[in-house]
Amino acid sequence: MLLEELKKHEEFYIFGAQVVAYGAYKAIRYLTGKSPKCFLVSNREKNPANIDEIIVCTPEKADKNTLIIIAVTELFQAEIVKYLKVAGFQYFIRLTQHEEYLLMSEFYEKRGNFITLKKTEHKAFPEVGLYEVKNHHDKKLDSYPGLKNFEYSIQAGAALVEEKTAPYLDNTGTNISYLNKQYCEMTATYWVWKNTHHEWKGIEHYRRHLLIEPQWLNKDIDAVLPLPYMAYPNTIHQFRRFVSADVCKALLKALRDIHPDEYYGYMDILCNHYQYTYNLVCAKAEIFDAYCAWFFEITQYMEKMEKTVPEIKETRALSYVAEVLTNLYFMSNRRKLHIYHAEKEIYV
Repeated sequence: MLLEELKKHEEFYIFGAQVVAYGAYKAIRYLTGKSPKCFLVSNREKNPANIDEIIVCTPEKADKNTLIIIAVTELFQAEIVKYLKVAGFQYFIRLTQHEEYLLMSEFYEKRGNFITLKKTEHKAFPEVGLYEVKNHHDKKLDSYPGLKNFEYSIQAGAALVEEKTAPYLDNTGTNISYLNKQYCEMTATYWVWKNTHHEWKGIEHYRRHLLIEPQWLNKDIDAVLPLPYMAYPNTIHQFRRFVSADVCKALLKALRDIHPDEYYGYMDILCNHYQYTYNLVCAKAEIFDAYCAWFFEITQYMEKMEKTVPEIKETRALSYVAEVLTNLYFMSNRRKLHIYHAEKEIYV
């Protein structure tokens, strides 16, 4: 495990300067008292100059005999290992998604922040419908695990193409499939909301699964999400990495106009570090449906702004808005709901 390996080293670097790296840094510092000499990145562009006054730099001046923790999404780790080897570095650890989960679970558990789902089998457990969102553009994956008996494959944006790639299509029943270029996976979420009747409903992705089993769920659990990432300096800054200032202003206007009493609470969340990502959600049906009703009221309000903010119609801006709204909904309801957290797995 990472923390055991760190005991062997007095100094270390963290490769990465975004959500994986920042979370790893915060967890390591809290659990061991150690901080990295600096954060390493291959390119300074779009990365902060420093994190908590620890500099972010390229590897040229780094000590090649010092341990490097590679803390970026696993999709890019093999490429970074090759880069470090060519550059002459000798000691590095890949923070795999499983190691990241173990690290962040321990960090959050000791801080009492986010409860992890225990793999305890219950005799009575709910009927679950967890829908894996696919698209005709999806690439073949080398590590794809297949579906379990409570997972169903649904094609998002089926109204826009003739090719059919899944047994369930988001252009049947009550749907917004034609808006898939703007909403991405959320057109499938809309379909699950309007057209299914499972005791528990959920959404995952063809290359990102939420690792749960129905028998781990009981009546005292309301929703399961992946552990949140930690964004630096805050979640609204992370959102601005992907959308324009106009889209951000449009979202804030929608929140203020529709939920004036909750607006400042939402702003507190946006100015904090914690961020649920990927729109991976599995919840009791009534909670999933309430989340969707809240969510789509806001995005449909934003659709009406497309003349002044054309990106809302012309780009996938609403899919980035979706992650912010998923985060806001469940973070703002943490005191009302019993939210638990499960490991996610990303396939390549």
